[in-house]
Amino acid sequence: MPSESEIISKVRRGARRTDGVVVGIGDDAAVVRAGSGNDLIACCDLMVEGVHFRREWATPKLIGRKALAVTLSDVAAMGAVARFAMISVALPRDCSSEFVDGLFEGIFEMADSYDVSIVGGDTSSSRDSLFIDTTVIGECETGRAITRAGAGIGDVIYVTGDLGASALGLKLLGQGVRLGDCEPASSDESVENMRREALMKHLAPLPGLGLARAIGERRLASAMIDISDGLSTDLSHILDESGVGAVIQAGAIPIARSVESHSAGESNLDSLELALHGGEEYELLFTSRPECGARVDELSRELGVRLSSIGQIVAEEGLHLDCDGSRRLIQPAGYEHRI
Repeated sequence: MPSESEIISKVRRGARRTDGVVVGIGDDAAVVRAGSGNDLIACCDLMVEGVHFRREWATPKLIGRKALAVTLSDVAAMGAVARFAMISVALPRDCSSEFVDGLFEGIFEMADSYDVSIVGGDTSSSRDSLFIDTTVIGECETGRAITRAGAGIGDVIYVTGDLGASALGLKLLGQGVRLGDCEPASSDESVENMRREALMKHLAPLPGLGLARAIGERRLASAMIDISDGLSTDLSHILDESGVGAVIQAGAIPIARSVESHSAGESNLDSLELALHGGEEYELLFTSRPECGARVDELSRELGVRLSSIGQIVAEEGLHLDCDGSRRLIQPAGYEHRI
């Protein structure tokens, strides 16, 4: 069966591109010339029960929030502002009215949080699984969309937040752990709080729209992507589109405290592997010119967000991991759909 990337490549080769298309298939979102000083940003995501989520793992509200959040994250990755959304659902017969109410409550709550208007969509029935398709339209100043193709040799690689928690949350869900089992405890470092942190990272991600817009307005990023499939895979997308390579420092990768805590008590859990290859983080990964370093640090302090320098863009092809001075080529090992 073809992989997701193989299908995208086939469609990309066959798609006709008109004069109004600035960025077509192959980035986080399409960029279309709209005139009047702005470009339109358009993207969509399809969430499928049993592939992207399970109804028994989360409340309907959390499922709805995440469905829209992941598409808003794509708009963020372009450094744009999200404006409008369309929601289409295919509902199995066992979806109750209460479930549907909760699902859309989550969607509306996420939209309201980012001042996004729901302007349409479609509904259908499904034989046995829930399907949720979200389309978001955003905008940015003409020519200012941040793509995956701008990384240059010598650029510094940055990642927002920390990594690995979402992958740990998925692992815990697969082991039968639920949010209801992790009541908040008085100690931040308690097992319950660490598990809850990981579960919430997976079930309730937050798109980095405000931060991404600030990065774009200050022209700090030469290329950017959101981490949906994993650091190794999504950085490789930037490298492929930019025609460059990269070296990342293992010791500089920000690993979530929940992952460090859990790996300390579980010998077969590799925290670095989770941070490198775990998907659905929805953090921002961007490259920046070396001379922008002081301004990146200033933005980090100003917004109170963690912006970690994890490596550098190089001429040598491929993605290389440096562990205490020992460098090795690594392959993208994040999530990829098999159709």
